[in-house]
Amino acid sequence: MRHWLRLIKYSLLHEIAKYKAEPWMPNIFTQKLLSPIFLIGCGRSGTTIMGKILSEHPNISYLFEPYHLWAAVDPRTDILNLYSIIDADLLMNESHYSWESQMRFNRLFLYGHKNKNILLEKTPLNAMRIGYLNALAPEAKFIHIVRDGIDVSLSIDRLASTNSYKIAGKPQFNQWWGVQNYKWTALSRDGAAAGYYPDEINQLQDNQGKGAYEWLVTLGEIERWREFLGNRLYEITYNQMTGNPAETLRNICQFLQVDISSNWIEKATKTILPARSTLGNTLQLPSGMCASFNLHQTQFNFPNRAIPL
Repeated sequence: MRHWLRLIKYSLLHEIAKYKAEPWMPNIFTQKLLSPIFLIGCGRSGTTIMGKILSEHPNISYLFEPYHLWAAVDPRTDILNLYSIIDADLLMNESHYSWESQMRFNRLFLYGHKNKNILLEKTPLNAMRIGYLNALAPEAKFIHIVRDGIDVSLSIDRLASTNSYKIAGKPQFNQWWGVQNYKWTALSRDGAAAGYYPDEINQLQDNQGKGAYEWLVTLGEIERWREFLGNRLYEITYNQMTGNPAETLRNICQFLQVDISSNWIEKATKTILPARSTLGNTLQLPSGMCASFNLHQTQFNFPNRAIPL
């Protein structure tokens, strides 16, 4: 029964989004637009808990992984093929921008949120679309959460392998890699085209290795845009968030230029659990990926290391 309800939910949300994105909607230029903040990071890195906490701040309007809205802005964003079978793009940049997508983005994301100043949008894979997001919202800020790569790859492996999330009409849907594993097809294609270990991708045969590759590409795209974004990028590690949540939240509020509420911080910190120790988990990667993986682990002071295949 649930898989049918999910089909109805996704279809309905997408149709409503397409309707709201049409040009006969109210003129957006007569309305106040929110300031967009993108919460990004490789999936399974803590973006969900951080998004939930920030969503409870009185000045923030929150959108949780609004795939239906992005598909209405541009169908090429439908990387899981939730709404149609399409040759979608995972890595997106300013070349994907159009004036029409700008109008649809403004209508669906920035207009119509009463008594709020900031829109916080949380879609982890948008870390690989910074160029596209920057074209749509040149003043946008970004909050990046990075977590130990082995923890992330193991978590991706569990979700992709268990695959308990089913949608009616999509028998070949994987909750991590999408319909017929299209997300992996796009990640390996776009990642290779961008220079991310093109000669080693075909050596990745399991979900843990593929998850580690997604982590590497995500961090690679952050690095490509770090200097350009400058003080529009605020970066934290999962360990900082779980080890010192009160200070982390105060710093984020200062970055977003919103009020720091002691009551909100006190309530929020109670929902963040300490990180579990994961020392001893292993990950094998091709030599080039392995070297880059361990370099990032050192950069962020994560203790785990990969070993070469």
